[in-house]
Amino acid sequence: MQGAGAITILALIFLALLVGTFVIKMGTQYTQFLTVRSIMQDVATQVGAAEKSERELWREINRRFQINSVYDGIGEEDFSVTENGASRQLHLQYEVRREFLGNVDVVARFSNSETLAP
Repeated sequence: MQGAGAITILALIFLALLVGTFVIKMGTQYTQFLTVRSIMQDVATQVGAAEKSERELWREINRRFQINSVYDGIGEEDFSVTENGASRQLHLQYEVRREFLGNVDVVARFSNSETLAP
């Protein structure tokens, strides 16, 4: 029996480097989304959140973004508030585009919805 050939080893190294590059480029975006989702949950569960205007909700979210160093292209235009019967919901939808290798980009789309507390 013989071990793996040189080409197989090189292919495995290339694959590991490709996956590592992806994790480095996009891993921070996923951890940032977890922070954004947590901020949305905190703002939505505050007593009286359903009575606040979109502008007031955005100011509260943006203040928490600054505290938590969330600066990566999430703006007021990515948020919306909708009426759903007797409740109101806060929605977020945005995408992040990162250069991956050469002219190949990776696009990640994120969205989250939270029901605002009365």
